[in-house]
Amino acid sequence: MCHEGGCGSCIVAVTSKNAFTKETSTYAVNSCLVRVYACHGWAIKTIEGLGNRKMGYNALQTQLAHLNGTQCGYCSPGMVMNMYSLKNDKDITMQEVENSFGGNICRCTGYRPILQAFKSMAIDAPPQLKNKVQDIEELCKRNICPMSGKKYSGSCSDYDYDDADASDDNGEEDFVHVNMDGAEIIQSSKHSSIHINLKDAHWIKVTKMNEVFEIFDKIGYAPYVLVGGNTARGVYRPTMEPQIYIDVQDIPELKSYVTEPTLTLGGNVSLTDCIKLFNSLSKKKSNYAYTAVLARHIDLIANVPVRNVGTIAGNLSIKHEHPEFPSDMFLILVTVGATLTIASKTFLYQDVSMLDYLDMDMKHKVIKSITLPKMDDSYSLKTYKIMPRAQNAHAYVNAGFLFQIRKSDNGRILRKPTIVYGGINPYFVHAHDTENYLEGKNLFDFKTFKTALRILDKELKPDQVLPDASPIFRRKLASALFYKFVLSLSPPGLPARVASGGKDLVRPLSSGKHLFDTDKSEWPLTQPVPKLEALAQCSGEAEYVNDLPAIPGEAYAAFVLTSEGQGYISNIDPSEALKIPGVLKFLCAEDIPGLNSFTPLKPAFEENEEVFCSGNVKYAGQPLGLIVAETQILALHAVTKVNVEYSNVSSPQLNMRHIISSGDKTRIRVEKEPDAAEKDVPDRNEVTHVIKGSFDIGGQYHFTMETQQCICVPIEDGMDVYPSTQWMDLTQVGIAQALAIPENSINVKVRRIGGGYGSKISRNSLVSVACALAAQILNRPVRLIMSLESNMEAIGKRCDAAVNYEVGTDNDGKVQYLKADFYENAGASWNEKTVPDSVSFMKSCYDSSNWKVKGYSVRSDIPSTTWCRGPGSTEGTATIEHIMHHIAKVVKKDPVEVRLNNMSVDDNATPQMVKDLIVSADYNARKESIDEFNKNNRWTKRGIALVPLKYGLEYEANYSALVSIYAGDGTVAVTHGGIECGQGINTKVAQAVAYTLGIDLELVRVKTSNNLTAPNNKSTGGSITSELCTYAAVQCCKELLKRMEPAKKGLKNPAWPQWVQAAYHQNIDLCATHMYPYNDDVKAYNIFGATVCEVEVDLLTGQYQILRVDIVEDAGKSMSPEIDIGQVEGAFVMGLGYWLTEYLLYDPETGKLLTNRTWNYKPPGAKDIPVDFRIQLRRNAPNPFGVLRSKATGEPPLCMSCSVLFALRYALDSAHEEAGKPDEWYQMDLPATVEHVFLASLTNINLFTF
Repeated sequence: MCHEGGCGSCIVAVTSKNAFTKETSTYAVNSCLVRVYACHGWAIKTIEGLGNRKMGYNALQTQLAHLNGTQCGYCSPGMVMNMYSLKNDKDITMQEVENSFGGNICRCTGYRPILQAFKSMAIDAPPQLKNKVQDIEELCKRNICPMSGKKYSGSCSDYDYDDADASDDNGEEDFVHVNMDGAEIIQSSKHSSIHINLKDAHWIKVTKMNEVFEIFDKIGYAPYVLVGGNTARGVYRPTMEPQIYIDVQDIPELKSYVTEPTLTLGGNVSLTDCIKLFNSLSKKKSNYAYTAVLARHIDLIANVPVRNVGTIAGNLSIKHEHPEFPSDMFLILVTVGATLTIASKTFLYQDVSMLDYLDMDMKHKVIKSITLPKMDDSYSLKTYKIMPRAQNAHAYVNAGFLFQIRKSDNGRILRKPTIVYGGINPYFVHAHDTENYLEGKNLFDFKTFKTALRILDKELKPDQVLPDASPIFRRKLASALFYKFVLSLSPPGLPARVASGGKDLVRPLSSGKHLFDTDKSEWPLTQPVPKLEALAQCSGEAEYVNDLPAIPGEAYAAFVLTSEGQGYISNIDPSEALKIPGVLKFLCAEDIPGLNSFTPLKPAFEENEEVFCSGNVKYAGQPLGLIVAETQILALHAVTKVNVEYSNVSSPQLNMRHIISSGDKTRIRVEKEPDAAEKDVPDRNEVTHVIKGSFDIGGQYHFTMETQQCICVPIEDGMDVYPSTQWMDLTQVGIAQALAIPENSINVKVRRIGGGYGSKISRNSLVSVACALAAQILNRPVRLIMSLESNMEAIGKRCDAAVNYEVGTDNDGKVQYLKADFYENAGASWNEKTVPDSVSFMKSCYDSSNWKVKGYSVRSDIPSTTWCRGPGSTEGTATIEHIMHHIAKVVKKDPVEVRLNNMSVDDNATPQMVKDLIVSADYNARKESIDEFNKNNRWTKRGIALVPLKYGLEYEANYSALVSIYAGDGTVAVTHGGIECGQGINTKVAQAVAYTLGIDLELVRVKTSNNLTAPNNKSTGGSITSELCTYAAVQCCKELLKRMEPAKKGLKNPAWPQWVQAAYHQNIDLCATHMYPYNDDVKAYNIFGATVCEVEVDLLTGQYQILRVDIVEDAGKSMSPEIDIGQVEGAFVMGLGYWLTEYLLYDPETGKLLTNRTWNYKPPGAKDIPVDFRIQLRRNAPNPFGVLRSKATGEPPLCMSCSVLFALRYALDSAHEEAGKPDEWYQMDLPATVEHVFLASLTNINLFTF
């Protein structure tokens, strides 16, 4: 998906032999980073080769499926293969499992069930976890392996390849063997040199060092690259491809290591092997005990699959080529005084320092080895890496400190210390002035320390390069890390509350607890069952758009995007692109025969948004044309060759606050006037407190694992369309109007999509219309798969918001009046405005009778913002909770007390739920414990917050279902108008159908959604689709039972198949349809909830962890409790990303999105979720108004994720008190990244004391 090793969806398992040790091992790799020719000598296993319905499933697949570790399923194969590679018949611990998924992104589940499923396979898993899945063979029947004839038990060793054609080590053949399913490549037995002549390049695999230099002699000045792990492509995209690829993976000398007389590692030792060696060596040799510190730091580099193939020399080469790269390997090697041995033909070997290496011309040279010194226990070594999330991120700032010190002599520094930083500017490595000053000084002398701090602060001069963190943060952080290092040395007499600042945050193993009701008398309804598609998803058998097999004659398309944010396209010249062999066509606005719009007014939109820009540029990243070529890679390459000329270019308007301040009425409009106040607003002089403030919220990229995609296939009477859409009707209408063809010629089919969250409601129409245009003009199938970068740049995201408020209260925090202006960023069009919903949801569970809130949309020069999970409700809920927290600060009351004082009394279960949660979550005792902790710790703080919720849900729109009963065996097929995007809609529909018909769940299958059986249906979204499609299916079943009732006559308690047969023979129609709404009686209802969140913050780094979350969610009488639990967890963790780690940053000059990759856009990872994650579905609370007494769960939990902000504020309030500003209300910029938390903590060098 990302093509840079950042998401983990493409992980496969590799088995290969180490060229030096000759040991064979299995490990995970990102297939997107590994070139095919580099796989020589490898055995490769993909998810299809691990297990499937034909040969049986692997235990990892069944475990993940059974424990509900999959939702949309797009990430599931990568998760399974990563775990398979980790375990591979080894004994592993739960800690190893939890630490190994930093490179696997899951947007749906919140990770908890994935980690639980895999930790159950660990050697130290507790009995209750190991016993969670009993008799998996009953769930997933194991078959006989078709290759070996043996019972398949889920281990790769069960395959017997002894009879394969692979020759032994003495043979002369060197083949690659592929099994019959094409899912596994059998390992070659030989390491040999290879030379492959490619069309435009040469691939040369070498096994000896001298062969490298022989090649250098032959190629002269031709551009070349040494291929090791090839992971640099995940950081820097190559501007041009080399002519010579030299594969150096199998040179034994470069994979070697020795420990005497010094520790020397070959340049091609992988980072994973480096960790293993350092951990082992640190325990066996005291002079290398320090290498354990290095191992811990390397563990923070990238992720497991990257570290498995990434090499020391490769990492250093990135730093050499790109001085700004914050290389962790370079930093730690500089810190310990490592040297490099550089090999070349002219001088053979040359030992150089790390700094000298940066200035060397490395043309035709190789990093042969790295040498590390011995150290005794007089040395103190500490390294740091401060990054945006717990794993798989590059550093804001990294640092290394090495001091030879005599602690007993007031910290006497015995030799010049080493103070090294990365992330300051490209050429700053050593803090030379500080190092020189400290030599021979007493570090524990406070005056000396403060002087050193001032010197350090002066020589730290961070640069400003977007989207990197601000210079002020990086400079302050660098100083704080030096202080943290000194505290870690425990200066004598250091108070314990200060000394604790020298410790790093330590994350315990995560865990989860669930509590829900189920009624066995109604099973399979209310039964906690895995998703119907779970095993197919975990085995790679679940089909997504891009899984459809290539079609004969198929072409591939890619968008050409604008590079300016405002201006006019004066000329488009695709001639250079069209000269490239294999490039078929360039399409632009002039080629559209009908309406140049993907948001036609007919379904729901206010204005047309162009498929291709016709002249006036609305935003950077706007599609202006489409390249169609014979391959995907060729299309993406040709896009860069299209020359676009602009005129009347101006700076785009990106900042909503600036637009608001300008008062530009062409960009600002009122969307919602204030509701009439039910109570008179008192005069300001009559209220005790008048509180004014503002609240600014950023946007959010949906981060669907599957980008926007579509395949269009011309057929005899029209076109088959396979889009990754949440709205089939819009796809149909949009294509019909753009191509000027009748709607009945378009067949839309959607099996599932790899995540939606609102991104594919309207925005996929852009992709589908463009793809259909290309298919029509070329009269051949066309596949349009957006790259991650183009997807992020062209497609709209969650809107950002800005709120100004004034509130009057009494001394108890009771609101006497509230006035607010609520602005939301509409982007480049007025479509999809959500501010009316934000204003409505802002009321939540509170008495709003004296509120006046006005809603505005603001038009800016970014892609038109679109619906994103919990649109309006997320922003509105967070805003009122922010205001309640502000009130509590001013009136000096517990925020929970203020919230309870302001709650409405009508139809509101929230107050009692809050009171119950206070007890069940032990809120008061934990709050007291936190206060005590904060008194005893100066630099580590904890915080806690409770957020309530009342979420009004209304039913609207059309949703169809069709139920067919097959007479031959009584099985049932269902199709509906919703889209399966991970929320479990198919499972809930199947459970309801089985329950209504009184049959086993196994008899029900849910088929592909399509516009023939579900015409004119609305989009899947708003948390209502699962319920209303279920409702429609239930009505179908009731109609079928009514029709079949006469067939029972003469039958005595017939079994279901017998009854169906009787109905069939009486010519009863066994197919029924229903569309909601049609004389339907379900009504709108409220959803209630409450959440407690507890956090811990390191004030010296800005890092934090979420210690515990308790959520009580009102799901009514859940139709499928495990699925609803998964929705709660996934929504909440998506919200954590929104509030904590995910931010969108645009180039102020061009408007181009700068955070457009996994390299710089960071959704939460597996170690960013709550350590202790407890979910309870409200008990004994059936919904009298909803479908089958249930309630929606997809979006309300996300609204309560803002609780983490107020827990952080609680912790930061203690920091402010320590800084002498206890009563000050402060602005905390959002998202609450490590940077923003650090800056809000007031941490600075003037506060650093012993």
